[in-house]
Amino acid sequence: MNTKLIGFDSTKSNLLASYQNNKLPHAILILGKKGIGKATFARDFAMQITKSNSDILVVEKEAEKREIGVEKIRNIKDFVNQTSAFSEDKFIIIDSACELTRSAANSLLKILEEPRPNNFIVLVAHNLHRVLPTIRSRCRIVRISDLSHEDFVKIVKNDADFLAEICDNSPATALSLGADLSRFYALFLRSILNQKISEELLKKVADKNYSSQITEKSCEFFFSRLMKFFCGVEPKFFFEEEKVFLTLKQKLSAEKIFKICDESLLLLNKTQSLHLDKKLTLINIFNHFVND
Repeated sequence: MNTKLIGFDSTKSNLLASYQNNKLPHAILILGKKGIGKATFARDFAMQITKSNSDILVVEKEAEKREIGVEKIRNIKDFVNQTSAFSEDKFIIIDSACELTRSAANSLLKILEEPRPNNFIVLVAHNLHRVLPTIRSRCRIVRISDLSHEDFVKIVKNDADFLAEICDNSPATALSLGADLSRFYALFLRSILNQKISEELLKKVADKNYSSQITEKSCEFFFSRLMKFFCGVEPKFFFEEEKVFLTLKQKLSAEKIFKICDESLLLLNKTQSLHLDKKLTLINIFNHFVND
């Protein structure tokens, strides 16, 4: 949950060297154990090159679905036809290639067969046998080693640090809400960077069985840390906080940030006491940070 991914240093160095020498293939398949950060690494690598989330398209399944449908792959064509925002390059990240339907895989294959200049497709996979052989053959396969015990401990320590802060050192809260708090916070930060609110996040909030504590704690935690950052207090960053905070600092004044945070806190409290629409509340809070 820190801003530096653990276990990917050599992979990143090798891929950046390939890019700088104009030898980065148009299709890369990142293969490794599930849950070690492959998709996050792919996003970070693409961001380091493009310097813009607008030039990165992440293709992933909807929260309630088990596979990535063909319509998601068709969106790639619209994306590559758009004028680049900042970079000459565009990245399409498929998370994951193991979850493509047969139609989606065939549609992706056609795109891979006709590579476009300055377009790079990065596929993430945890099981090579679930990726079409014809797709595999058109990609450079980059194998990510399993995490060492030391790296695993570092990651778990980061996780514990985050939960300790957001749960006010309450073990009971961390054990009951920890996974949901981590996921919500990561998705909220990613949404601000993408300037588009996560569908998964909206579905979670709209679910009547989803605890309102998760939204409240995550948002309050974000507001508090953001305001401290604007006051010159630089904390240990979790997830993509540093990128989000710096992005907001470039476009908004401290006075504006404090006003947005205060108004958002009032809206959260009002939503809880008057039983207002939680999904609409989250959208309004998100829009304050993205559109103001």
